[in-house]
Amino acid sequence: MNEEVTIRQAIQSDCAKLSEVIEAVIKAIPYYNDLAKESEIKKFQPSDLELKIIDDKHSVIIATIKDEIVGFCLSRFDDNLIWLEWFGVLEVYRGTGISNLLLTELDKTVLIRGCHKIWCDCRTSNKASIHILTTHGYKQIVTIPNHWYKQDFILWEKPFNS
Repeated sequence: MNEEVTIRQAIQSDCAKLSEVIEAVIKAIPYYNDLAKESEIKKFQPSDLELKIIDDKHSVIIATIKDEIVGFCLSRFDDNLIWLEWFGVLEVYRGTGISNLLLTELDKTVLIRGCHKIWCDCRTSNKASIHILTTHGYKQIVTIPNHWYKQDFILWEKPFNS
């Protein structure tokens, strides 16, 4: 990639545009059914993102190019663990290493947030996520058939030494 990527914590003024980027990424995902897409998009409206940032400034990480949001990593403090809710990159920027940069930045928040593990899920058919999660050191915990939104998922974990 010829353009410089900046990875940073989101601020409240980013939330309207970030919500649009999240919606674009989720709508383009072929692994989710319509019910899942609709439900997930509703979770990340600008006001919801603003509350996430107020609650935990480390929970919303964005990737920008020329001040335009091109990717995101959303997480949540979850009983001394970090739940990786979503990470995504606009289609035109996929395959450029931005997801790796976002996950690396998320790793830096683990000890700051008093956690010892990140965990997440992905669809069993999502080969791109399976690849990046495996490459980034996540281990499969279990596969759950017919689960969220009546779809099959893999649960993942990445432990850290505290």
